[in-house]
This record gives sequence, structure tokens and C-alpha cells, in this order.
Amino acid sequence: MCIAIKMRIGSLRLNSNLILAPMSGITDYPFRRLIKEHGCPFTFTEMVSAKGLLCKGKSFLKIEKDEHPISVQLFGSSPEILAEASIIAEDAGADTIDINMGCPAKQVIQAGAGADLMRFPVKVKAILTRVRREIKIPFTIKIRSGWDREQSNAVEISKIGEDCGVDAIMIHPRTKAQGFRGRANWSLIGEVKKNVSIPVIGNGDVTTCLLATKMMDESNCDGVMIGRGALGNPWIFDQGKSVVHPTLSERKEVIGRHFLLLQSYYGDRGAVREIRKHIAWYTRGLPFSASFRSKLIGMKDTGALFEAIDSFFNFIQRRNPCQSFESMENRSVTG
Repeated sequence: MCIAIKMRIGSLRLNSNLILAPMSGITDYPFRRLIKEHGCPFTFTEMVSAKGLLCKGKSFLKIEKDEHPISVQLFGSSPEILAEASIIAEDAGADTIDINMGCPAKQVIQAGAGADLMRFPVKVKAILTRVRREIKIPFTIKIRSGWDREQSNAVEISKIGEDCGVDAIMIHPRTKAQGFRGRANWSLIGEVKKNVSIPVIGNGDVTTCLLATKMMDESNCDGVMIGRGALGNPWIFDQGKSVVHPTLSERKEVIGRHFLLLQSYYGDRGAVREIRKHIAWYTRGLPFSASFRSKLIGMKDTGALFEAIDSFFNFIQRRNPCQSFESMENRSVTG
């Protein structure tokens, strides 16, 4: 069974402890809305630059009325700028604020933000103290194991977070040096949990409800954050299902629904551009999917796109009317 345990983050009460992770270029409003329709109670915006938010104001954030509760994840390195950005995000309607201390991207690291912050515990304390003083809503941090194997200080940073008034810790137990390689060290999630009294939410290598349950059993964490495991797989948040076997019609239906959400948000041209990358995930594991995806490259017309989609799914159905396609449980993607 999928986990459906209620969870609390500060004053925020959630009816499930499965959470959608922030993903750059992915967790826009259409994707968040689709995921919520499949039962996810709590989503995150894409990572937002604190400096960018200060320059552009709260119009830089697009939080729709139908997507609460939602967290705005900020990145930056200045306590003052992060605090000011947190105030703006709170005024824009954020239900919680999250400070990113785990992103390994080169441009984020070069700005002294993301995972780079974990190398400087004194700076972390200054940031968290300042932000906590300025906002009233719940406040979280997302961290990694540390900078590298020799500088694995997730427990230390988590203790600092709790002392500074952070309401929950999200941890992806890989180091910055690992990036997304190797296996996530779920035992470290358990170590963090043993050392703090606030909720700890694990992240990494969860692609099914069964794996979410396994993470919780092994680490005793309070919740599970799912990122790349949700790509092409909104069914992972459906309650009551342990393994997801979407049929061809279900996959096609979700593509259509996702496109409509994108269309209303970005218009026709933008929707076609965005749905192409998601189709790659929705069709992963299907026969002839690689050649199908290659036909979509550069496609800009809505009619041509859906003619290609219809043709592809009809072709597979005719050739494999009784075949059970690859289970989401066996996919190699991690998140």
C-alpha cells in the first residue's frame, strides 16, 4: 500500500507524507497541479533565486489559488537577501519557505549557494537565524550528506537547523561530489532522525510506493520526498497502490491532461515545447519509444503532435494487444 500517514510541518498539517520535490525546469504550475490531482498533498516550486526575487518582486512567483499548500524553495548565500526574499515569498502566498542547501549545480555552487553552504556551518546558522526571525510561516531546509565523503556533516547541519527554529529537514543522502551517481545512503537519513526532534523527510532513489515504505522502515523518517521518480509517473502519488502498471490508455490520457494544463498556462507553442520532454518520460519503457520521441524533436504544431501521439499508441496497441508493459517498479530512474 502507498503511505498515507498524516504529517505536520510546524503549523502545516498534511494528510499524507509523500511530497513532490522541487525540480528545476519541471515543477511549474501545470506539473504541480497534475501531481496534486494524483493525490500529492504538498508540492514545491522550482528553485527560486533570492536575488531574482528581490529584483522582480512577488510577481516573479506564480502561485495559483488551487495549489495550496505549497512551499517556495529559495537559493542564495546572503542572510539578508534570503531573509528579504522569504518575506516576499510569504507575502506572495507561500505556505512554507525552504532554503536550498543541497543543489550541486555548478552555477549555484559558484554563487556560494546550494550545497556549498554546508561547508560553512557558521554561515548556515546566520542564514537560518535571520530568516526565522523575519517570517511567520513554517520554515524548512533541504540538504545533502555534505560536500564529499570527508566532509559529511548532515547531522551537524540538521542540529543547527533545529536550534535555529527550522520546522523540518529534507535530506538527499548523497554528497555534492556524488551528484546523482551511486546509491543514496538511506542509513544517513536515520542518523539525522536520531539526532533531531523535528520531522525528517527522506529523498533519493524512490520510484515506487514500495520503495517509499522501505525508506521509512529503514530510516524511521517522517515522510518521503519524490523527485525524478515522479517524472512520467504521477501515479506514484495515488493512494492505495503498491505497484503502478499504467495502461496505454492511462498514459495517453495523462499526456492529454498534462498538455491541457500546459496550454492554459503557456499557450499552444509553449505547451508543445514543454510537453515534448515529458512525453519522453511518459513513454519510457514502451516499444519503439526512442524512434517515436525522435520524431517529436522540433515539432511545434499542436495538431501534428497529437496525430503523432495517436499514431504511436494505436500502433503499439495493434502489435501488442495483450502485453503487460514495464512496471514503474522496475524503472532505473532515481529521484
